[in-house]
Amino acid sequence: MSPKSSVDNVEALLNPTLEETYDPQSMIALVPIHNDQHVADIGSGPGWLSIPLAKYVYAGKCYAVDVQKEMLEHVTKQATSAKLKNVETMVSKENTIPLDDESLDGVALSDVLNEASRPKRLIKEAARLLKKSGWISIVEWLPVEGKPPVGPAASRRVDQQEIREAVEALGFTTLTSRQLTPHRYIIVARK
Repeated sequence: MSPKSSVDNVEALLNPTLEETYDPQSMIALVPIHNDQHVADIGSGPGWLSIPLAKYVYAGKCYAVDVQKEMLEHVTKQATSAKLKNVETMVSKENTIPLDDESLDGVALSDVLNEASRPKRLIKEAARLLKKSGWISIVEWLPVEGKPPVGPAASRRVDQQEIREAVEALGFTTLTSRQLTPHRYIIVARK
């Protein structure tokens, strides 16, 4: 099993340096999201992306899904602090999300595939959750040679073209596939 982000590292996850992160709004701006949708942040960690998503879908719902209950406790604290009533936390297994088939309008997989032991299996599970015409957003680290200056080890990074092909093999149409920041790429696709 691939290493998971440590709960001891929550502050760094919630307040990453500029090199380690991207503005959640830059991802939200690229997806076909509407304020009444039901979306999931799979591999949410402490909620760095879940809270901005929940604010955007103020008439809908945001599920923060993670394998670590301790991470989800931080999501709950942030949602309470922001007075958000549309956030629901959910503990999952790595490749099994406890939501019904075709129950979501959108799914975000941000910095989670590099931690997954079977990234393509996780994408397939996310696809199961999406309604017809639902969207998926995948943000991951660009490949590097040698020791990366930031982010996961080079050996844990997932290839953009390989992930895009895996998404399209599930019947998705790619809306965009490009570099998001100097260190990350984004793939947005629709079912």
